[in-house]
Amino acid sequence: MTFHSPSGAPGLPRVPTGIAGLDEVTGGGFLQSGVYMVQGTPGAGKTILANQIGFIRAAAGDAVVYVTMLAESHARLMQHMRAFSFFDEALVPQRLYYVSAFNALREGGLPAVVNLLRSEMRAHHARLLVLDGLVVAAHAAPTDESLKLFISEVQAHSTLTGCTTLLLASDDADRPVSPEQTMVDGIVALRECALDRRRERTLEVVKFRGSPTLRGSHVFRIGVDGITLYPRLEAARRESPRDAIKPRAVSTGIDGLDAMFAIGGLPEGSVTAVSGYSGNGKTTLGLHFLARASAAEPGLFFGFYESPEFLLQISQSLGRDLQPLVDAGVLHFEWQPFGENLLDELAARLLEAIRRTGARRVVVDGLGGFVAATGYEARDGSFLAALANELRRSGATTLITVEETDAERSSFPVGTHTMSALSDNIIRLAVQVDHRVRHRVWIGKVRNSRCDQRVRELVLGPGGLEIAESATAAEAALVTGGTDA
Repeated sequence: MTFHSPSGAPGLPRVPTGIAGLDEVTGGGFLQSGVYMVQGTPGAGKTILANQIGFIRAAAGDAVVYVTMLAESHARLMQHMRAFSFFDEALVPQRLYYVSAFNALREGGLPAVVNLLRSEMRAHHARLLVLDGLVVAAHAAPTDESLKLFISEVQAHSTLTGCTTLLLASDDADRPVSPEQTMVDGIVALRECALDRRRERTLEVVKFRGSPTLRGSHVFRIGVDGITLYPRLEAARRESPRDAIKPRAVSTGIDGLDAMFAIGGLPEGSVTAVSGYSGNGKTTLGLHFLARASAAEPGLFFGFYESPEFLLQISQSLGRDLQPLVDAGVLHFEWQPFGENLLDELAARLLEAIRRTGARRVVVDGLGGFVAATGYEARDGSFLAALANELRRSGATTLITVEETDAERSSFPVGTHTMSALSDNIIRLAVQVDHRVRHRVWIGKVRNSRCDQRVRELVLGPGGLEIAESATAAEAALVTGGTDA
């Protein structure tokens, strides 16, 4: 695989890792013949990462040599790897060769290890070499110069044979610069950090010669498929969504609400925040929006709270049964229970679901699921702005429910600037209690269209929600501050 630089000029040949997200972060994979250090504290995921890359490259037809310098047996190592879906025993030892350098190091020092590496790389015509336990080599080196010579000889043979090399170093990723760090072509640092009572694993490309990379830390999970990396949204998705919002109307699913917009509905490709206190009807409005899904406009409900089964029951009680749309394959539900979610993982799931289903009507219920995710507080508006841009670029028209924090007055859970970056339009919902409970709706903000900003009453009829005319002084008082910025 040849990587093309941003200028369009061909770059050095690449060795794709096959790991979701990692090739994106590195700009296409490791460079052929390069020597890279993968470092981090014990338990950070280095061995899993290296084995996962090894099995993926072996499955693609490359010969892979995995050399360990630790006393741990290969049988025990493979026993641990069997738990992952990438493990394929049929590739060992036909394509993936495990070799121990422990005795060579003990008997002949680093020169003997170099000879072993050369012999194994030459014998198997290796395209990928993994050396697990560089910290052992560093401790065995009598001087810094001897360790530099060891790395230099590994580099020379990698260049000569066209073999890409990964050096696994079990050490603190933030330690002072060491001799081997200055020699290698790249450094990939794995870290695990504490966020209050939660813990988050991250990967960072600290150094990478000859290629641009996505800078900063990117979160990853270790699951049954091994490591899945989620590039930080703000770094990975920076294209402007030019001409994404079109002056064509997309129905909200409520005729009276459509009439409040001059174009007869929401601007196509826009992002609309539906805000209100708990119980004000945000999810109900979202279900009405999706009731207009069709083969031409597939729908997607991406939620954190109610299960798909419960939402379908609700839709039946509203007189807008969504089950036939699900059965026809034009409406899809994606549910992620509220819990310890990763911010970029949620964004990746949402965008992938839109791509996979071809959704043109999207409901995200709600913003609180992202706000509660690990790492949100440090990113806030920058993340939501990037997410909104990607939603616009997808071509979908999106409703995002936003739960206000105060039942008496306007109180968004995010700042004004963040709401402005997130939403093109805002539909406000409220409840007024006098001799009976009344549900109110008004348009707080709209881009690309004029609108009627009078307060209206939402009434649940046999066919679902309907708009009733309502413009008394008491009701007008519900609108605090007029149009939202």
